[in-house]
Amino acid sequence: MQLAQLPEQLKQHGLPALIGIFSDSPLLIDDALQLIRQQARQQGIDERLRWVQDGQFDWQQLHNESANLGLFSTKRLIELELPEAKPGREGADALKRYCEQLPDDQILVLTGPKLKQEQLKAKWFQLLQQAGPMLQANSPDRREMPRFVQQRAQRYQLSLANDAVQLLADWYEGNLLALDQELQKLALSDVPAPITAQALSEVSQDQSRFTVFALQDAIVAGDLNTALKRLQRLLAEEIEVAILNWMLQREWQKLQALQQAENLGQGLGQRELMALGIWRNQEHAYRAFAKRLSARHMVQVSQLLVRLEYAFKRDSGESLATLYTHLLVLLCAPQQAPSL
Repeated sequence: MQLAQLPEQLKQHGLPALIGIFSDSPLLIDDALQLIRQQARQQGIDERLRWVQDGQFDWQQLHNESANLGLFSTKRLIELELPEAKPGREGADALKRYCEQLPDDQILVLTGPKLKQEQLKAKWFQLLQQAGPMLQANSPDRREMPRFVQQRAQRYQLSLANDAVQLLADWYEGNLLALDQELQKLALSDVPAPITAQALSEVSQDQSRFTVFALQDAIVAGDLNTALKRLQRLLAEEIEVAILNWMLQREWQKLQALQQAENLGQGLGQRELMALGIWRNQEHAYRAFAKRLSARHMVQVSQLLVRLEYAFKRDSGESLATLYTHLLVLLCAPQQAPSL
């Protein structure tokens, strides 16, 4: 079952005795939980427990808790988070016993990360599927992001122009929680509606929010001075290195796809560009970006990205700031790049 189907499911059938929510986004898990909690209140279930499976978690609680209802409760909502979606042998056995005889006096909601193929095939998950609906609430892909942004904005009564929707989709792909926070801030601002991409950028500049996306814009434009300033601000603000590396790797992948298509004499159409995360108004800038780097430069970019990963994940001893600086020079002004 998909997240979009949950409201109708609850409206038609109420809360099932067992339901699972697995997602790669904490925001979507929270959305589903809010719907379930609201339905529980409508059904007169006011008592809620929240557990997290860790090394000390006692699986016997699943079977003991129904005997400990409060004085005024006939049912209880129990939320059990499986942080790695790996209940282990003891947990799998406990879930099996639970599924074989679902209690009448409690609702169990399991939450966890996006499931891998081997987890979907595991016996414990197969039993859960037979006992109750298992919700797959994964993040929208690149093509679905604009619609998601628009729907999310409507929650906060925000009116966004199409270019603002596309800009937000590009900025926050893969980080829906940050998108939701940004939309809430915009809802409290006095930016005239409908909010345009230009107005959105001005708000960001006024707040001195030099995000990885602002750095990305400077790199694509080949503006080395601006890129270096934004990098300096990001490093001073102790930006998550994993996010910065992800953005740089994604830009290299875009360039590689563009160059390969050009070399084969097969220009990419709008649909293919959108799949890469290149909007219509960015097409000219990205094509110029791809022409800016030679095959030799692309190899050097790839090597620097590998060195950045080693410096970040394996503590190779190389300076992250130095590697980032070399990389920006190579991406923005390859003719100025020293031998790397």
